[in-house]
Amino acid sequence: MRLWEVLWTHYLSEHLHLYVCVAILKRYGSKIMGEQMDFDTLLKFINELSGCIDLDATLRDAEALCICAGENGAASIPPGTPPSLPLEDVSFYPQQDDDDVL
Repeated sequence: MRLWEVLWTHYLSEHLHLYVCVAILKRYGSKIMGEQMDFDTLLKFINELSGCIDLDATLRDAEALCICAGENGAASIPPGTPPSLPLEDVSFYPQQDDDDVL
């Protein structure tokens, strides 16, 4: 729950979830690369991390990455990348008209 609360605050960045992902990969990268995991093995490995990640350390790493990246990091995030939680302007979610529904 704490992870979701941190992500939803948009603390430091609306894309903090991306920095959390990088922090997790940074922590486990040597294992992933050392075992030369294919996609299925990597997906299984990441799924098995659920509940086992040191959240405090991961959030500290994500915060440090976000601060180090600064404006250059924000500029590197592709346009249209959704934030961890939609902002009040939800224009990037297309609205369907009732006529468009089958």
